[in-house]
Amino acid sequence: MPLNSNPNLKELTAIVLLTFGIILAFVALLIPPPGEIHDSVLFIFAQILIYCGSIFGIDCYISKKIHDEK
Repeated sequence: MPLNSNPNLKELTAIVLLTFGIILAFVALLIPPPGEIHDSVLFIFAQILIYCGSIFGIDCYISKKIHDEK
């Protein structure tokens, strides 16, 4: 399978994971004890944000470098 077989797949996974992380944080507010988010939920949300930031940031950086070379 070539590396660039589906260029939108990484953006799609980042958007889906970010949506899942936001939903997870709101659901964590509703379960007992209400109003508290467990540390594990915050850790997963932080990992999701790091993944999404790296996908969008690295992709933007590489696209800019390729565009500048042309």
